[in-house]
Amino acid sequence: MEYNPTNQASKKRLLLAWYIDFLFFMTLWGLLTYFLSLENSLPIWAPYLTFLIVRTLATKFIGSIGYSFLSIDKDSLSVNPNILSTENWLSILVGVVLLLEGTKQLVRWTQVFVSQPAFGFFPDESTQVFIHLLFGVFSILAGYWFLKLDIRGFIAGMAVTIASLISDGLSWKLWDPVIEQMVLSRREVEGLPVREGEIEMMQLLMPEGLVVFAAVSMVAMLISYPKFKSEL
Repeated sequence: MEYNPTNQASKKRLLLAWYIDFLFFMTLWGLLTYFLSLENSLPIWAPYLTFLIVRTLATKFIGSIGYSFLSIDKDSLSVNPNILSTENWLSILVGVVLLLEGTKQLVRWTQVFVSQPAFGFFPDESTQVFIHLLFGVFSILAGYWFLKLDIRGFIAGMAVTIASLISDGLSWKLWDPVIEQMVLSRREVEGLPVREGEIEMMQLLMPEGLVVFAAVSMVAMLISYPKFKSEL
């Protein structure tokens, strides 16, 4: 596939490439600081400065993950014309949301660890970490393929979303005490008191909010499906 120099990436697309690079950088940063036990020993500005340096150098010499995901040629900054003429804002949004959720899943288990229900039971710690990693990897793959308008993106995205719906549905009655423990643990780490009504509010939002989010995501994917058909 040749890149046409006239199909220049817009400023919004280039900014989105920065955002995607930031997501992956912060994922790697979170994993490294966790394994090296550096979570609380580095200044708050350290990851942001490091990101700016790494991203600037990487883009100059080898390109970036964001460029790859958004089909931007690093030299001419042109966009694959087939992608550019077929995609729309919704297909881009779905792809980026899948990437965001995937990167969050990859590091979520390194943060305040509270056993969470999955598919109607409480897995042990190793199994829960595996579930997070599995959902994370598949969500990232789905996001990449979705941005590329590859039919595998639609299939993987729907599969991950349906699996999440099933898991939340089977675990519905198990969430309330988990939410309470998650809020308490988070505030303890932050050294802050729990705000009045905070636990109750979070219990109202989860898992209901997760189900609504998954349902909206499925509708967005179904609306985007014709974009994939045109690429078959």
